[in-house]
Amino acid sequence: MSLSSVGAAMASQIQTNTLEKVNVSLLKTANNQAEQQTAQLLESVAPVASSSSGSLGQHVDTYA
Repeated sequence: MSLSSVGAAMASQIQTNTLEKVNVSLLKTANNQAEQQTAQLLESVAPVASSSSGSLGQHVDTYA
């Protein structure tokens, strides 16, 4: 095996490792953005008010 082929193999491996690191970084960034958007969406939804007065929603008509 000549030195040029060893050098080419090492350069290829380094390039592959660099691309993998970039892909992982982009994936982490995308996940962080999705997490932030989900949190904003959940915060924007109004909480559901429970009906504690009266009998509304406490009985189910199963005779139908």
